[in-house]
Amino acid sequence: MVDWDEHAAGWDENAAVREYAAAAFEALGGQLAARGLALADLRVLDFGCGTGLLSESLASVCKEVVALDPSEKMIAVLREKIERAGWNHVHAIAQTLQGALEGDRLRPPFDLVVCSSVCAFLDDYPGTARQLADLLGPGGVYLQFDWERDDSEDEPYGLAREEIVAALTDARLEGVRVDVAFKRDVEGHAMQPLLGIGQRPPTG
Repeated sequence: MVDWDEHAAGWDENAAVREYAAAAFEALGGQLAARGLALADLRVLDFGCGTGLLSESLASVCKEVVALDPSEKMIAVLREKIERAGWNHVHAIAQTLQGALEGDRLRPPFDLVVCSSVCAFLDDYPGTARQLADLLGPGGVYLQFDWERDDSEDEPYGLAREEIVAALTDARLEGVRVDVAFKRDVEGHAMQPLLGIGQRPPTG
């Protein structure tokens, strides 16, 4: 199991991490625009936010951002950013999803739930996807970024496309689709993670 507290201090200094977050934000905006949604109108849950690189970009345009991560030190980094920027509309919570739900700290509904490079680390990915989808309001969008697993590797990591489709379909989301999110070359390393997306049905 990864101890994310150990990575918190230098996480934002990694060029690949920064490029990934920027590309994810760009891809996210494009996906929402294609569905007729504007980020400025949205209340967002950034699940597994880490030090908040994606949360920062969301905060610059969104109505409200709730950033959730179980790593106290990762959240501490984000809280420093929130304080420096004076963001009253960004809330950083250092808890597991279950803990936040039991403590009634998330206050659904959300218009968007985004998970960036976190789902492959979950003990129960399908179950968590269902819980997150249930936090969406009618027409709300669930969107995740994850590496595609290559089972030919000695130690395969990530998620298969069919796993993502199955989990989001089981979470009762509509219009489920999985594709390459973006393609970037960083220091000679090609990044092309998957994007999984689904939308909660509208009422009536």
